[in-house]
Amino acid sequence: MRAVFAKFFADRGTHLAAMIAYFALLSFVPLLFLALALLGFAHRADESSVLVEELSKLFPRTSINTIVRFVTEIQKNAATLGIVGAVFIFWTSLSLFSVLESAFNIVYGRPNRAFLRGKALALAMLIASLITLFVGLFAGSFGYEVLKRWAPGFVGNLYVAYVLSVLISSVAVFIFLVSVYTLLTNVPLRPRDVLPGALVSTVALEASFQILPVYLRVSKDVIALQALGGPALLLVWLYVMANVIVFGAEVNWWLWTQRHPDADLEEAAGLA
Repeated sequence: MRAVFAKFFADRGTHLAAMIAYFALLSFVPLLFLALALLGFAHRADESSVLVEELSKLFPRTSINTIVRFVTEIQKNAATLGIVGAVFIFWTSLSLFSVLESAFNIVYGRPNRAFLRGKALALAMLIASLITLFVGLFAGSFGYEVLKRWAPGFVGNLYVAYVLSVLISSVAVFIFLVSVYTLLTNVPLRPRDVLPGALVSTVALEASFQILPVYLRVSKDVIALQALGGPALLLVWLYVMANVIVFGAEVNWWLWTQRHPDADLEEAAGLA
């Protein structure tokens, strides 16, 4: 782990995390807008409230409420948004995947893919994420209704609900991390090559989700964060999570180099 930490700081991992957090904040509004628009288009308004509720468990509630209000205003003015505005929202939503690609490639010492190829990959990841979100919310609401009908006491148990929430969140985070580590890095990685980093990051992220209430209580005493409002709280929280994601990539890099000590990344990338 000492070597991994040394590589993390040598790559300026905290700077990479700041870059990810910044673009994640910029992408948050358009991503949420697209998700809510997709649910509304599919007549799944109930899942919209479920989505917001789940997000409030992972991020500061004040931040999510502020952003949801902003997204609602965008939806009300969708007619005046126009094609250019819609394209801009869609393009901005790709920023998160593009910046993740850049960060992972810095970790592996590789250049980014060609511009159009990189954006095409980011677009594919975005579409896949939205589809997965839609299917997951639909399946979750359907499964909840089934359990509530056939096992109302089981569903009503607070401990069971807590464990199920953590389990579902962990699986979702793990799948996301495996996907981005494998597909966005400009090296031919297989899912098994990124499992260690994905596991480490998932455990760390889930632990951070559980201490979110502590962060919110502490942030009340930080005048600067309170003055800047919800988005500032969200940015700090995204920065913490981005550090975890970059560190997971460093874990994958270190283990990959141990298994391939003579590997030429230039040649390997050409095979990707």
